[in-house]
Amino acid sequence: MAFDLIPFILNMLVALISISGGVLLIRTLYRGYVLLGILLAEKKNNNNTEKKE
Repeated sequence: MAFDLIPFILNMLVALISISGGVLLIRTLYRGYVLLGILLAEKKNNNNTEKKE
């Protein structure tokens, strides 16, 4: 019985690590897109202010 429990626990750990890795990857991509959007908006804003002056 103890031998059946060890693979089950290892399988659960692998599943949890996979889920957390996927969440971290999605969060990193989301943060990258947000920063890129802020950078593009700031660049566009700087271009508009230079034309007004």
